[in-house]
Amino acid sequence: MLGKLFGKQPVRAWAIKQIDDATLHLCGEGRLESDQKSKIMLKALQAGQFHGGVRMGDTGIVINTRRLAAVVPLEALQLLDDGNTAEWNRRHWAVSYVPQRAWLFDGRLVAEPNLLSSTPALVSREDVSHIRHQARQDIAPPGEVEFRPVNEGEDVQKDLSAAIEEAQRSRRDIGKGWRDDGTWGPLDEMDQ
Repeated sequence: MLGKLFGKQPVRAWAIKQIDDATLHLCGEGRLESDQKSKIMLKALQAGQFHGGVRMGDTGIVINTRRLAAVVPLEALQLLDDGNTAEWNRRHWAVSYVPQRAWLFDGRLVAEPNLLSSTPALVSREDVSHIRHQARQDIAPPGEVEFRPVNEGEDVQKDLSAAIEEAQRSRRDIGKGWRDDGTWGPLDEMDQ
């Protein structure tokens, strides 16, 4: 009610991460986030000129529109065939759903068949093929890799001796410590 009075009704829209030749990589439905009034946001959205954030569903995650290929009014994009295809801009598109982990990914996405379920039919994943091309299988890593327990190759007695000497040196500096006869006290008493 108050939102209606003050012009801040939520404006809902589809967030499209990437547009391929025949596929829309769809993040999902969200709510526009801006300091502007709803009418102004809706006009900018319909003109394709909205700049701001899109709060995704009930996640609380806000995606800046600079990270999206398009933000589309809900009524402009119709999902068909259980959400596997869409009609937008007088065209039919295959829909690939972008998982939450890839919403903020800056690189290219690739649509793959969903192996876990029949709906959605396509799921987007990050394209890492450029990394694979840089890795060369014919080159072995330099040197030899050896796995051993932590501290296995270190001389414990050497470290212990160094710690004891350091403690004795610091105690001598303050004038107290273990005397040669095995008693504790001022070190200069023994010399007298």
